[in-house]
Amino acid sequence: KNLDENRSRTVFEAAHSNPEALVYWHLDGDYIGSTKKQHVMELNPSVGLHKITLVDEFGERLQRNFEILAEDD
Repeated sequence: KNLDENRSRTVFEAAHSNPEALVYWHLDGDYIGSTKKQHVMELNPSVGLHKITLVDEFGERLQRNFEILAEDD
């Protein structure tokens, strides 16, 4: 949570060997956007297990599982 008690976003960042590459982002199988040069995406996934998938314009794929833990009240 932020200082104002609002839920903050999680920042995901990727590096690519080709800075000009276009990268497509998917969360749990749903397309969420693309990035070029600076591969940063701010998301607000729900509590639980998730999979983030990045696919570049050349078809190379990277997948990672992650978990958002329950908030402390």
